[in-house]
Amino acid sequence: MRCFDCETQRNLSNDAVATCAVCGAGICTVHAVEGYAEEELRYGLGNPSRLRLPGRRLYCRTCAPAYLATAGHRDAGADALAG
Repeated sequence: MRCFDCETQRNLSNDAVATCAVCGAGICTVHAVEGYAEEELRYGLGNPSRLRLPGRRLYCRTCAPAYLATAGHRDAGADALAG
């Protein structure tokens, strides 16, 4: 499998090392953004807690901004999008 972003945007033929957790596109190490899944927990009244689920998720550069917005954090994934 080839990296979809490399093929369509840069006319390169880089091998994909993973698939996007949202859209399933093949992604190479340059276009992969690492993240994780969270689950909202509510115990009575007050603000909900967030539980980080085990394992990590890899996102393509198209799906990563939506993931970062819903996850509510700006960590290393945001830095990866800038580069």
